[in-house]
Amino acid sequence: MSVTASYEFGSKVYCSDADCGELLQFVVEPELPRLTSLVVCSLVDGAARLVPPELAGTTSYGNIVLDCDKAAFDHLPATPVRGSAGPAVMRAVPDAQTRIRRGDHISALDGDAGRVLGLVVRTEDEAVTHVLLAAGHFWHRKHVAVPVDYVAGLGFAGLDVLLTKEYVTDFVL
Repeated sequence: MSVTASYEFGSKVYCSDADCGELLQFVVEPELPRLTSLVVCSLVDGAARLVPPELAGTTSYGNIVLDCDKAAFDHLPATPVRGSAGPAVMRAVPDAQTRIRRGDHISALDGDAGRVLGLVVRTEDEAVTHVLLAAGHFWHRKHVAVPVDYVAGLGFAGLDVLLTKEYVTDFVL
């Protein structure tokens, strides 16, 4: 049985010796699909650091722990987040087609099915196995994990799934 890690947007990220920031986005290679980077908003300089998934692990409380210290985290590739002073190390977050952000829309075959909350990743090869989302009407919202096999594509408007809204809610956590 393979080991998986569940990453949710807004999770606190810790280095081995300090708080690092908060999970802001994912960068995914859509053809496989495979997680290539976690985008962590730094607490110190407000920069979005690109963290390789090999460095990340999750705790039972939903936090993310990096296998590096704060100094190594500060030297990871970064790009400024709107409204902050730029860091010394710069690298653009890859093409928007490969980014998954908090609140991205999930489009089912019959309309809007919910919003993205995070990803479940197989740790041995960083393959995305499920997309975590909040589905259903505002008053009856469910947290579900849709297998990535049902995701038809990543795009500027979010993710498209090959399911109806009713079937999306059947994948309750």
